[in-house]
Amino acid sequence: MAKTSATHQAIEAVFRDEYGKVSASLIRILRDFDAAEESIQEAFAVALVRWPVDGVPDNPAAWITTTARRKGIDVARRDQARNRKYILVASSQSEEDESTMLEGMNDSRLHDDRLRLIFTCCHPALNVEARVALTLSTLGGLTTPEISQAFLVP
Repeated sequence: MAKTSATHQAIEAVFRDEYGKVSASLIRILRDFDAAEESIQEAFAVALVRWPVDGVPDNPAAWITTTARRKGIDVARRDQARNRKYILVASSQSEEDESTMLEGMNDSRLHDDRLRLIFTCCHPALNVEARVALTLSTLGGLTTPEISQAFLVP
C-alpha cells in the first residue's frame, strides 16, 4: 500500500510540476491541442497502472512525454488509415453513373442529400462560428451581410 501511495504522489508531482512542459512539447510534435491533451491523459492513465508494478522511472516527465508522444502518433496513424479508407469509399461511390443516380432519385433521396450537406457543414474540423455561418449560407440561403448581422459583427 505504501508503494502505491508513493507512486500516486510521484504521478501527482509530475502532473503538477511538468504538465506545462510536456503539453508544450506534445503540441509542437502533434500540432494539435486536443490530440496532445488526450495523449497526455492516456499516458498518465498508463502510469497509474504501470508505475505501481514497475516502479517510478528515473525521469518521470520524460516517461510521460515519451508515452504520450507514442500514443499521439498511434492515434494519428489510425486517423490517416481511416481517412485513406474513406477516400477509397468516396471515390468508388463517385464513379457511379450520374444519369443512373438521377433516374433513381426520389424525394427521400433529396432529403438524405440535404442531411448529408448539414453534416458536412457541421464538420468538427471547423470552428463553431464557421459551421453556423456555412450552414446558414448553404442551407438557409442567407447572404454574408445577413449572417454577419446575425453574429452582430461587421
